[in-house]
Amino acid sequence: MQYFGVIETKYEEIFVTSSFLYFNKEDETISAKELKDMIKTTKDRKKNIVGTIFLYNPVVTPVGFDSNKFLLDQEFDDFGNYIELKQENYITTFKQAMKNSYEGKLVEIKNLFNLNEEHIDSAQLLTKFNSDLETYNSSQNTEFEREIMYFDAQTFIPSGKFVFFAWGEKINSKEFPYIDSYARTIYERVVQMGKKVAFVYKKEKTKEWCEQYLQFAAIGQNAKYKASISSAVKASFEHNPPIIVSYE
Repeated sequence: MQYFGVIETKYEEIFVTSSFLYFNKEDETISAKELKDMIKTTKDRKKNIVGTIFLYNPVVTPVGFDSNKFLLDQEFDDFGNYIELKQENYITTFKQAMKNSYEGKLVEIKNLFNLNEEHIDSAQLLTKFNSDLETYNSSQNTEFEREIMYFDAQTFIPSGKFVFFAWGEKINSKEFPYIDSYARTIYERVVQMGKKVAFVYKKEKTKEWCEQYLQFAAIGQNAKYKASISSAVKASFEHNPPIIVSYE
């Protein structure tokens, strides 16, 4: 598998505005240019993209750079272009789960927030995101650059036949209603379009409760259940398209 993405920067922050997993054929390696050719037109995207994974936010590093250092301190200058990314963290679980099912195909990765940074679910940051999303569809300025931090949920068209939701269990409608509305619009559009919806959830919470409150387990977000969640993700992708699976 190869992992590609577009990295952009604004006001000393790093964002990942587009990314794809490519599942290589035997003895095959593709370039960023070849990836771009696979998504050049609507027809190309329909042919090559089998589905979408929806995450909370990206935590990625370009190949050849240090994952433990801030990217802007490392002479990285390839902003705005597709480049190859390291296969780390949550990506390794998806790689293992999907490697036998999608040879020669792409899976698109989307994020609720494109900010490339760990632990962005603090109350202080969520308050900023919530405020931004309140004004997103107005003429007012958002604190984070709207075009590279967020996307228009109301016009979102997911790629492929399935959408695997893994944005975690941090959506809170009472504290952050505009984040909830943003996520809910995305989820409801996926359902209305007839895409196959898949996710992993804690069994005791029930599937229906998780759908109602948009609580879809994220790999690595809950240390106590990390192994159980990873196993459930693998079980989900034993089916093509993936299915909804619980963990305990």
